[in-house]
Amino acid sequence: MSQLRRSPCGLAFTSGRKEPLSTLDPEVCKAANRGFEVFPDLEIARLTGRPELLIGEATSEISRLEEFAAEYPLCAWRVAVGQSGLCVLRVDGPQGRASLATLSHDQEGTLTLLARRGETTWAFFWRPKNLKLRVSAKRLALGVTVLVDHGSCPVPPSGGCRWANAWAEIEAVPCWLKELAFETPDSPPGKAVPAPVPSPRPVPCRSHARLGMPHRGTYQGYSRRNQVVWRWGHHVYRCR
Repeated sequence: MSQLRRSPCGLAFTSGRKEPLSTLDPEVCKAANRGFEVFPDLEIARLTGRPELLIGEATSEISRLEEFAAEYPLCAWRVAVGQSGLCVLRVDGPQGRASLATLSHDQEGTLTLLARRGETTWAFFWRPKNLKLRVSAKRLALGVTVLVDHGSCPVPPSGGCRWANAWAEIEAVPCWLKELAFETPDSPPGKAVPAPVPSPRPVPCRSHARLGMPHRGTYQGYSRRNQVVWRWGHHVYRCR
């Protein structure tokens, strides 16, 4: 129904329609406000084993995410790790927790943002741009996986995933993880052989000239000059 409103020019008719309510989950909005590049995870993508089918559409713009929510009302949501500038540490089950405890033993604790679903935990860190993941560090240990440049992970409340500490901030990559999984600008690449350290001891001077064979005109390898010969039972020295 139409309603009347008063305008400077008199009475005017206005429409009683209301703007459609957004179907975008508030948790997804919070993730986008954190700077996460989010994309819809369709059911057909999960059934075909391709949960990252729409990773190229990842965005942090709320208006675009609302369009996705209206187009795919039953979709789940995932965050594109590389596009968001994140480093995500995935820990699976008791074995993953035991491996993580061994890797980070006697290291500083972390209060970074955590998401959980069943026996799986995702820890979110901001990754500096000058860090490059080592070739063999994607699977850091049994049950521990590092996601950096590629890949994605679910955003709560998709698929039963929830924030373990929604109040926490996202911290930088901790030192122990940086040393184990990344190549820093000050360290050699993972497969490079470090240059040998020069010895402080002085190097002896040695001649590299090859010794020649005795030539003609010599006596038993010695020059005829200054050699000793037998003559009439006496040693005679020839000095020239």
